[in-house]
Amino acid sequence: YFGDQNLRNLRSEVTFPEGEWAQVGMILGLDCPESGLCDHWDRYGSVQMNMNPEDDEADWEWVELARHITPYRIGMCNYIDMTSMAGLLTGTRTLDSFIDTWVGPGHAQGEGWGVTVRFVFYPGPGQGADEVINIWGRRSITVGEVEADASVESQVTPVAVAIPETTTRVIAHLIATGHSFGNALNCAEFCEMRHDVIVNGEAYSSNPWRPDCESNPVSPQYGTWEYDRNGWCPGAVAVGTELDITSSVTPGNDATIDFEILLADGQEYDNTSPVDLLPYTIMSLKLYVYE
Repeated sequence: YFGDQNLRNLRSEVTFPEGEWAQVGMILGLDCPESGLCDHWDRYGSVQMNMNPEDDEADWEWVELARHITPYRIGMCNYIDMTSMAGLLTGTRTLDSFIDTWVGPGHAQGEGWGVTVRFVFYPGPGQGADEVINIWGRRSITVGEVEADASVESQVTPVAVAIPETTTRVIAHLIATGHSFGNALNCAEFCEMRHDVIVNGEAYSSNPWRPDCESNPVSPQYGTWEYDRNGWCPGAVAVGTELDITSSVTPGNDATIDFEILLADGQEYDNTSPVDLLPYTIMSLKLYVYE
């Protein structure tokens, strides 16, 4: 919850088991607090893992394990397949759970959430990626600004990535969710958007629009939970999109990774009617490298 003691971030050190895993799953649970008063609103949340705890905190790098959106005023439980990331889920690690809630004890619109994160490991021949490369952890990108210094391009710096010589396949896992709206021209939450992962100049496109929010088993909720949205539904995990970029990389060489956000028809989005809270996309990107 949010308040005098800000608990929107919960951080824990965990020790994962060693072994070979045919499948790894995360069970993400959200419960109402003891009062029964869940947050009334749909908030975005994220579970991340620290990649370099030995460095100064200001230099910490976080890889996003899972993105979710809280339901309106009720709990939820979701199983998320984490098998591709099994190679990272070893030894002692620091996990961080974040929910963008603005309520707390005594608030008229709920008192927050109880968060439970569990992992399930199924023994068998290892099915995870041989290497997971974190390109961008969870980050926010404003969309629709017409000024050059506020464009998507100005907010994203291309990343050079070393592709191991033994690589046979590379999958880019993009999680992108759109947030904020004010009117029909202020796109993010209720507009279809195209997200391009650009690898050595070649664009791999995805449209994460969710046309099935009314089918969510976490129901009935309050509010507008049945409305379709850009990359998410209230009370659901945003699983993202996996893009096979193997043909655009060369084993043993660097690959340049860039990112762009457009309207679903490929046109540039210009927000000609902005409101106070500008539309934005929360994104993360990682590569699964297989030998």
